[in-house]
Amino acid sequence: MIPDVSRGNGIRPLLAYLYGPGRREEHEDPHLVAAWDLHGAPDPGRHPRASAGRLADRLDQHAQLRAAELGAMPPNRVWHCSVRAAPGAPSSATSSGPRWPTGSYAPPASSRRRAPAAGGWRCATPSTTSTSPPSPSCPPAPGMHRDAMRAQAECRAIEAEWGLRRVGIGERTSTSYPTSAEIIKAERHGWSEPSRVWLQRQMQLALSEAADLDGYFAALAERGVIVRVRRGEDAAASGYSMARPGDVGAGGQTVHFAAGRLDSAMTLPRVLQHLSTKKSTEGIRS
Repeated sequence: MIPDVSRGNGIRPLLAYLYGPGRREEHEDPHLVAAWDLHGAPDPGRHPRASAGRLADRLDQHAQLRAAELGAMPPNRVWHCSVRAAPGAPSSATSSGPRWPTGSYAPPASSRRRAPAAGGWRCATPSTTSTSPPSPSCPPAPGMHRDAMRAQAECRAIEAEWGLRRVGIGERTSTSYPTSAEIIKAERHGWSEPSRVWLQRQMQLALSEAADLDGYFAALAERGVIVRVRRGEDAAASGYSMARPGDVGAGGQTVHFAAGRLDSAMTLPRVLQHLSTKKSTEGIRS
């Protein structure tokens, strides 16, 4: 599962987008599925007389009261978390239980509550097909530090419970996760996983096969990875980045990812440390 956490000040533009068709017509039947009070939350997706503007005013009610006291609206008052399953991820739900459609932007309500709660919100909040924005009756828990990381950790637990394909590898916070734009690009190219995830997997596999640094870079190249090694004045490797064939940016340039940005456990010093430990262990066994 992929949670995409963002913050901002514009609740109206966000709701207009969520209740609209989406960037690629991916918003189907947007509507509220949970709220602090469904009778007090106008749902533009179900009631003709409701509007995104009315819902925005209702969500901003506490912020308006706070602004009256302080003279300005509180900053970053909008917390938005969209959650979706990885493309092609199967569900392990039985035929008698609820099924989560493959690749859906709309996880079940129970799972949709858990990611925001892990991110720092105290209770279930209003959510449309792909979001869980904060409710005025649901103040944030103290400390939103590393909210995206905690939301991702909760998604890991949900993946295990639903039998969904895990996105990303590595230990805890060492691995970075694909952005929405990267996911969309992968779908457009017909790739089974975003470039970031594909590269992370190649790094792990290549490292498991290699005996030294040259062997590691060679194993990456054999797997089709474009490797760019940064070298110092003494010609020794000082860092490296990688790219997936066919992954280009808007200007037509190949998109390279620094190894440490993909996985902090796969920087050059840590790869060298791993290879050294691996060599020592193999020497002891022999």
